[in-house]
Amino acid sequence: MKKVTGILAVVVMAVGMATISIENTSNEFDNAIENSQTITCDDCDAPLGDRKPPKKIG
Repeated sequence: MKKVTGILAVVVMAVGMATISIENTSNEFDNAIENSQTITCDDCDAPLGDRKPPKKIG
């Protein structure tokens, strides 16, 4: 009976550690998505008409 209890305790601990690891990984992905949406320039300061045209090659 002691062996069964010991094995069950190890299994419960392993499942708990795996669950915590999965939750932390999913939180990191959510943070990365939020940061990439913050960095994108949807409404830049300089309107297209005020920008200098590109230099011609040649």
